[in-house]
Amino acid sequence: MVPSLKELDLSGCGLSILVPFSADLANSSFITLSVLQTSFGLTSREVNKTLCLENERAALLEFKRGLNDDFDFVDHFSTWGDDEEKQECCKWKGIECDRRTGHVTVLDLHNEVFCSGNACVAPILTGKLSPSLLDLQHLNYLDLSVNDFESSEIPRFIGSLKRLQYLNLSDCSFSGVIPIRFENLTSLKTLDLGDNNLIVNDLRWLSHLSSLEFLRLSGSNFQVNNWFQEITKLVPSQPDLANSSLISLSALHLCCNEFSFSSEYSWVFHFSTSLTSIDLFYNQLIGQIDDRFGTLMYLEHLDLAGNFKIKGGVPRSFGNLTHLHHLDMSNTQTDQWLPELFHRLSGSRKSLEVSGLNDNSMFGSIVNVTTFSSLKKLYLQKNVLNGVFMERPGQVSTLEYLDLSDNQMRGPLPDLALFPSLRELHLGSNQFQGKIPQGIGKLSQLRILDVSSNGLDGLPESMGKLSHLESFDASYNVLKGKITESHLSNLSSLVYVDLSFNSLSLKTSLIGFHLFSYNISDTLPSWFSDFSPDLKILNLSNNQISGRVSDLIENTYGYRVTDLSSINFSGPLPLVPTNVQIVYLHRNQFLGSISSICQSNTATTSLDLSRNRFSGELPDCWMNMSNLAVLNLAYNNFSGKVPPSLGSLRNLEAVYIRHNRNKLTRRIPAWIGTDLLNLRILSLRFNRFYGSIPSIICRLQSLQILDLSANGLLGEIPHCFNNFTLYQDDSSGEPMGFDIQGLHGNPLTYYLYIGDLLIQWKNQESEYKNPLLYLMTIDLSSNELVGSIPKEIAEMRRLQSLNLSRNDLNGSVIEGISQMNLSRNKLSGVIPQGLANLTFLSVLDLSNNHLSGRIPSSTQLQSFDRSPYSDNVQLCGPPLQECPGYAPPSPLIDYGSNNNPQEHDDDEEEFPSLEFYISMVLGFFVAFWGILGCLIVNSSWRNAYFTFLTDTTSWLNMISRVWFARLKKKLRRA
Repeated sequence: MVPSLKELDLSGCGLSILVPFSADLANSSFITLSVLQTSFGLTSREVNKTLCLENERAALLEFKRGLNDDFDFVDHFSTWGDDEEKQECCKWKGIECDRRTGHVTVLDLHNEVFCSGNACVAPILTGKLSPSLLDLQHLNYLDLSVNDFESSEIPRFIGSLKRLQYLNLSDCSFSGVIPIRFENLTSLKTLDLGDNNLIVNDLRWLSHLSSLEFLRLSGSNFQVNNWFQEITKLVPSQPDLANSSLISLSALHLCCNEFSFSSEYSWVFHFSTSLTSIDLFYNQLIGQIDDRFGTLMYLEHLDLAGNFKIKGGVPRSFGNLTHLHHLDMSNTQTDQWLPELFHRLSGSRKSLEVSGLNDNSMFGSIVNVTTFSSLKKLYLQKNVLNGVFMERPGQVSTLEYLDLSDNQMRGPLPDLALFPSLRELHLGSNQFQGKIPQGIGKLSQLRILDVSSNGLDGLPESMGKLSHLESFDASYNVLKGKITESHLSNLSSLVYVDLSFNSLSLKTSLIGFHLFSYNISDTLPSWFSDFSPDLKILNLSNNQISGRVSDLIENTYGYRVTDLSSINFSGPLPLVPTNVQIVYLHRNQFLGSISSICQSNTATTSLDLSRNRFSGELPDCWMNMSNLAVLNLAYNNFSGKVPPSLGSLRNLEAVYIRHNRNKLTRRIPAWIGTDLLNLRILSLRFNRFYGSIPSIICRLQSLQILDLSANGLLGEIPHCFNNFTLYQDDSSGEPMGFDIQGLHGNPLTYYLYIGDLLIQWKNQESEYKNPLLYLMTIDLSSNELVGSIPKEIAEMRRLQSLNLSRNDLNGSVIEGISQMNLSRNKLSGVIPQGLANLTFLSVLDLSNNHLSGRIPSSTQLQSFDRSPYSDNVQLCGPPLQECPGYAPPSPLIDYGSNNNPQEHDDDEEEFPSLEFYISMVLGFFVAFWGILGCLIVNSSWRNAYFTFLTDTTSWLNMISRVWFARLKKKLRRA
């Protein structure tokens, strides 16, 4: 029988030895040794409604029992079962039967990857493969790929399924060796065992697979030397391969192995008349590129990328490659002069389409690449190119993608009209100077333009002709002047623009327009209010724009997000447009009442008016904003009470009415605990609230941050704080964000609220950005609270920061919290030993209390300086002064299991006293120097002493020898 191997994939196998082969390959149509992700396509099979055989249904159910399917959203076996309506196994998911006999012929339980956003998951099966599959003697198609069989070996019984034509066990976490029984699979046409952890130490089974057309063993660990001899048994015999001219091998892919030297793949050069594609991607090739590649006269595709030890450049022989259309030498150490490289590729000027030369060390200028008449993609980023970009103009180029970013290129840009087919142009992070050429307007297909981080100083009006432009980045240049209507008039496709860090002083139908930190210091242009209704996000924050904000706001009827924060606007609060969902006007100079907010509507979800100069009472009309989730009114000058209509905002998650000039007074409303059940942040810091903390606030189970500090609150701390669910379980907070209406399917669909919260964090008052991710904190400091600290607070496992300082609390210190400030209270008693056992204690302040006793010994409590324990008169022990009469326990005294404190008190006299240690040291000093000093001063004593030592040593030596001789004699007699 003549075997029919058509395709072979052994990529990523860790091959280290290639033996020259001699076999007949005349009838072989295609051999590949690569990481091609080739899929075996089968036509859809129609399954007749044939009742499946009872024994085969039982075998399938037994097979199912050995597998675990833990994914709720994909149930592999939802249609399988013993129920009456599921008796027809030929209708089960993944099963197909012969339409005539009813035998099961197909078992397909391969997995597909499901993606949502940036997260992807494969609903894998785990467990073991049951030998019950042997009852499926007519099975010809088995696909279990992309599952996890937990490093088990491939079951040997699979080698007994002799009718198999298709077997795919790729990416299943199998390990061990390939079963020798696979030699029985003589009908097999497709075998895919790639991407496992298999060891290939014997390939004799391979020569028996006479029908094999596709073989993939990528990612295996080859430990066999004769692998190529076994492969050649699959093809007809031929005369010596080196002398054969009938070889039809056209594509050879050897990527992801461990080839180091050209001698390991030198046999490929015998295919000089047939090879069109060679892939040596990600090997360990060393030194110069083999000159013999130039002998492969029909070569079209050459991939040498990822070989980090290649040096030098393209050899001269590459000039013979007149059919080459794809060359990838990226991520090597090629350090060739770029003009020389292009000269040596001159033979492929009419054929070369893609050239990947990025991430190397090439230098020089960009020569006239327009002479390569078919070139469509050129990657030269991340080299050390230090010349100019086409000093002499050439013919019109066919380039569609050009990336020269991250080099050191200088001088002006060439006439870009020579590149009319460009779709992407990346020139960022170079040293280009001058103006962007007017010819940019002729790039009618351009979608992405990046000229950031250069020294460009002019923006041509022809930019306005780029109707297909989607992304434009000219940040970090020295652009100056005014942007007129002509610049941006026809940019109908523009989604992203970044002109930040320039000196421009500004029309387009953008979805999102961001000029964050743009350094604008001028009045708004008259045309600025003429944006298209399609604009959904307007971000002008962190600028110094002047002018009437109402001129801008009143024309933003289509906006969903308006961010005018940190600018310098003044005057009264403008009327918020009816459709705006998110309004950021913080860090400006607005003043007066905010009563105009009453004319807003239910669309607003986030309103930030913090850090302005608003004053007066808060309006009582918040029921008009029923979708409001975030309300930030901090750092203003409001007074009066919290309006009852805030209680109608059932979706409210965060309330900031805190700090400095806020003068809100009265009692904390009880309706906060009954109506605002979704509240996660409540910050009323630095106001004038009085009365007790309402215990009904404990109903806020989602609360993460409670800050009532610096008010006039009285009474005891409620004993129900452990009702805050998030302080108890292991779930973490999520950032607050909002879907923006009208942006579905657009990358700007979700807008994250990056709030800030002023808290006492690590004993310092600071702003914590986006606090809802992890932080759990309670701050009741600087009030007039009394009573003891509720023990329920210590039970809140996930409470990270507790600040109860500057109150009148009494009782004992609690434990179990990593950051705790209890200073300036009336706490008494000893510091609990539990604090010493905490391994995560990072902040502790117990100063200015009535604590007593010794500070427990631990690396944690002694790591602080004296200040956290200061002004506790009866407190002692490191880092304070040592307690009077205290002596550390002697390590020689065994306390055993004596846990009776009274017994320890009775045995206190067993501890050596301080006088004992002093006398011991003095005695040793006197005795040692008394003897040694005499020997040093008196020579006769010294001679006598050493004579005595010598005599004593000799006597001991003699005695030991005599004793040893007698012992030896007794042992002989015995």
